[in-house]
Amino acid sequence: MGFGVWDYEVGPKPPPPQVEATFSGGTLTVNVTTDDGSLTLTSNISGSGDCVVIGMGSPSSFVNGCRSMAFAHDQVVRNDHSSGNAWPDDPYYRIYPHLYEEAPYGGSQIENGNLLIGNYSAWSWGVSRLIDGLEQTQDQHGIDLSKIAVHGCSYAGKMALWAGALDQRIALTIAQESGGGGAPSWRTSQDYEDRGGGQVESIDDTNWAWFKDSLLNSREPHLLPHDHHELIALVAPRPFLVLPGDPGNAWLGAESAYVSFMAAREVWTAMGVADHAGLVVHDRGGAHCSASGAQRQAAQAFADRFLLGQSTNTDIVSGFDTDWRSVVDWETPSIPNP
Repeated sequence: MGFGVWDYEVGPKPPPPQVEATFSGGTLTVNVTTDDGSLTLTSNISGSGDCVVIGMGSPSSFVNGCRSMAFAHDQVVRNDHSSGNAWPDDPYYRIYPHLYEEAPYGGSQIENGNLLIGNYSAWSWGVSRLIDGLEQTQDQHGIDLSKIAVHGCSYAGKMALWAGALDQRIALTIAQESGGGGAPSWRTSQDYEDRGGGQVESIDDTNWAWFKDSLLNSREPHLLPHDHHELIALVAPRPFLVLPGDPGNAWLGAESAYVSFMAAREVWTAMGVADHAGLVVHDRGGAHCSASGAQRQAAQAFADRFLLGQSTNTDIVSGFDTDWRSVVDWETPSIPNP
């Protein structure tokens, strides 16, 4: 499970290179070195508690009781919303030049070429290097390494999901309004569009540098050998909370996120921990990345239980009456929970 997501969508995530970290004055500094060069990641850790929430792009204040730090993604590869390009002078490609190729012809969708990986591979790698740094400096900051969470919204919600799926040290993943390439299924998003539901962020109109050309040039999601219920399921049995956006905003793919999540949740069910995976859809009319009260309550409940050790209910799935089982053609087995 999950190989297609990795292979077709974002490409390889290199194994851990040489990492040396320091913690001083509240700032974590992580130096990463390969045979081709080095890069530096920095993050300020604020607040109190023995748990930490890593915000994608900026510090997260989504839950109470934990410390907060940010993953500064431009220290790995920049997020160029305007052009959708990838850039060979970004820090990541200076230490892994073999993962960047020039476009072989003019007029490519990615003008400057990025054929071997997507940004979400590089960003997931960067989050993992921050966690390496937290491990090396635990005696200085005192954070419990079994209590690390990630949170992000929109493109950063995708980033949180990919990071949580690809690093088992992350204890809680919160993906808010992640849109196409995040929690929603490519197939069910396309089906939603086809039946006149509105334009959803899909393979052919998401950011070109975020994913590999082999995905973006395919255009037809029903031909893929995988879908994003498999990406979500890579988080299992660890806790996961998905917070889709306003169902009235078709672009965010809330219905598709629900169907994808419910299919993936069967893996948690099979492991006997269905209450480790939750979903709360935004109330209608909510602004993008402005969580509803119910969503914030759910996020705090997950943090209370899985980061703060409290006895709270996390059997939380709400927001849709869609028949998600109509797209599932398997019976849920029983899987030992390691």
